[in-house]
Amino acid sequence: MDRRKFIKAAGVVAGSTLLVPKFFGNSLLSNTNSAGTRPNVLFIMTDQQSYNMMSCMGNKWLSTPNMDKIALMGYRFDKNYCVNPVCMPSRFSLLTGHYASEAGVKENTSAADISKVKEITSESALGNIFRKAGYNTLYSGKTHLYGTTDVSEYGFELNGKDPYDGPAIFVEKYLAEIGKGKQEKPFFLFLSFMNPHDICYKAGIDKRFPDNLPEANTRATKKLLALQKSLSSEEYHKQIPPRARNLSPIEGEQPDMVSMSTLGRDWDDEKWDLYNWMYHRLTESVDTQIGRALTALKRAGLEENTIIVFTSDHGDMNRAHGLMLKNVMFEECQRVPFIIAGKGIKSNYVDNSTLTCNGLDFIPTICDLVGIEIPKGLSGISLKPYLTDQGIKPDRKYIITESYNSYQITDGEHKYTIYELPGNPEILTDLVTNPVETINYSNDPLYSEVKTILQKELMANLSQRGLTPLPENRTIKNIRKIEKGKKNKKDEQKNKIDYEE
Repeated sequence: MDRRKFIKAAGVVAGSTLLVPKFFGNSLLSNTNSAGTRPNVLFIMTDQQSYNMMSCMGNKWLSTPNMDKIALMGYRFDKNYCVNPVCMPSRFSLLTGHYASEAGVKENTSAADISKVKEITSESALGNIFRKAGYNTLYSGKTHLYGTTDVSEYGFELNGKDPYDGPAIFVEKYLAEIGKGKQEKPFFLFLSFMNPHDICYKAGIDKRFPDNLPEANTRATKKLLALQKSLSSEEYHKQIPPRARNLSPIEGEQPDMVSMSTLGRDWDDEKWDLYNWMYHRLTESVDTQIGRALTALKRAGLEENTIIVFTSDHGDMNRAHGLMLKNVMFEECQRVPFIIAGKGIKSNYVDNSTLTCNGLDFIPTICDLVGIEIPKGLSGISLKPYLTDQGIKPDRKYIITESYNSYQITDGEHKYTIYELPGNPEILTDLVTNPVETINYSNDPLYSEVKTILQKELMANLSQRGLTPLPENRTIKNIRKIEKGKKNKKDEQKNKIDYEE
């Protein structure tokens, strides 16, 4: 039986341009603006937003006009993966261009190698790079990073930890001040919003809800629960999105092989419908906050000279494979929005072919766009040739990602995952013939060549980085037990982050 070509370089963009008004001019980005400084950067990040949770993705069950506006203004990478589908490792990569495993961690519960964190941040932390290049580097909202509570280690000045209204309030005030007078330096504003992360706190999931959680963590979910109760049964059920097509566990799954928790697999449809409904509403709530940031940028008259980036740290399973939340190596959790807009960047463009990783590719790309030297030793690539049609498009064949108990390689058509569990179980999925990932082809003879090639590439990469999967019991229970022994109370207090579990 003939198999299609299974290894594909991402060197050719297969996309489409939508016939909508353009927000930016056509001239290519230069390294300087009219005042002789580089372009500004407005980086907007949500938390736990899957790639398909935008109305511009064809999702008719929510309205995200402001995310959609950024997509209309710029270039949307639809085949984008996060480095690690959980908060801290993903954020570390976005802010450094490095895998969190390079600092000895792959999950939120670990005590990172702080000396290694400092080494990496001093060389390639996002804020440090741009501050050295003459930027004002300002951060507002959720942090949740290794080695710091105020993002100073990463080169940013923190302007409030409130991740709900905080980033919108900050950017409104900051840009209003700039709009009144001459801008002396370009800015890099990092807005880190919380939602739709608060689906984690929905009643029935987090047993601390609502009495034993900070009020800020329960405000959005309590408001939505009240709204749901105020709707008639007919109104409410009209708003419930369709259920996932892949409700069953993947063929051959073993306990703790893919998930930190099987919570939700014993839920009835009523509980899942509320989860699904609330996840969509929380996404709409953060879209409103993003709209405030975009309005502030327009009022300040800075749209023409600002690069806007929109992404998320990871997604949410939302009942796919019967799972909720994060930290699993499936599309719903791994793929997230990644949109870049600015003068000279193709607008209204949908790229559904190029294989990207926001955590690895963002720093090389943004440095290239504004004319800053790209730090050495990064695993990512610059996406500028795609965004601007200038330069040679990189010949990328694979991206490699990781989670708390596994490593994965994908060529855009197949995903091979190996687990750090006894016997090193494997999963091989085919995103073309089985995009919902319900079949494990790792033992299928027809896929033996695909598996051999991907496995060889992955193991060579891990060996080069000193990371070889071991047959140890990497359950989340054991991880927490091990890490508890590593941390003392001083370390725990130092790394404690507001607004996070």
